[in-house]
Amino acid sequence: MSKTSLEDIVNRILSSRSDLNRKEILEIIEQKKRGAGDFLTDETAARIAASELGVEVAKKPLRLKIQIQDLISGLNDVTVAGRVVAVYPPKTFTRRDWTEGKLASLVVSDESGTLRVVLWDDKVELVEGGKIQREQTVRISHGYVREGLDGKPELHLGQRGNIKVLKDSKK
Repeated sequence: MSKTSLEDIVNRILSSRSDLNRKEILEIIEQKKRGAGDFLTDETAARIAASELGVEVAKKPLRLKIQIQDLISGLNDVTVAGRVVAVYPPKTFTRRDWTEGKLASLVVSDESGTLRVVLWDDKVELVEGGKIQREQTVRISHGYVREGLDGKPELHLGQRGNIKVLKDSKK
């Protein structure tokens, strides 16, 4: 826990609650920690104290960057970003229920590795329409990870999935 985070929260409480001094605020924070069996960090205890004192403290945005090397089969709702290094033509197939399906695949890379991305059904239109091309930087959201035929993780993009082109180096 960084001192500045705790200090920021204490200063925020001080500026909003003129009836309290620094020592009193720090004691309230310590009481919160003791009450939780010292399982809370100083910052978390300070956030709870601020909330109970009616002082709003901005939440820190949670940004986790998942790299390709971190992907394992079974993950759901995955977002990764990378450069498109290959785009393979769409294929059609017949499902067990005799309906027709479509799939296309890409290879995307980041600084940690490469990954096959499989696009299903309506997502194939991104490849057919030329919206996804080599050398573009893309963010792939809401995918799910499955083990490919080669035993490596693949990112699949179904109905919930989305691809956004972040940067197009071809232009």
